[in-house]
Amino acid sequence: MAVSWGTCAVCAIFGDWWCFSMILLGIVANGLACFVIGSGTFTFVRPKSAVGAPPGDGLLVIDKGMVVLRGDEDAVNTITRGRFSLRYSNEPEYHSVGLCSMLLTVQFLAQLLLIPQGTLFGQF
Repeated sequence: MAVSWGTCAVCAIFGDWWCFSMILLGIVANGLACFVIGSGTFTFVRPKSAVGAPPGDGLLVIDKGMVVLRGDEDAVNTITRGRFSLRYSNEPEYHSVGLCSMLLTVQFLAQLLLIPQGTLFGQF
């Protein structure tokens, strides 16, 4: 973060306003997106095992192999059937997440089109 602020300041000192504005837009857009995503509450839900369940087993299959899980039923269920999510205060509308994604898309397009307008110094 310090490098971004430093580069932004140096671009302003050298008068490279295109690169200065794009770096500043990147700082603001990414900071806002991190704040919004970080404001969510991380939840993890796992199914409960039946009382007296025997030791569990599970199978995880990937492209070029598989993993066999053996152990306590609670532990195996947590890995094979557990799920996690981020919950936000404005569910189910997610306006803030949508606005952040639009801002990051605008930042991407602006950098793609406007950075070539800057000097060679600002493009590094």
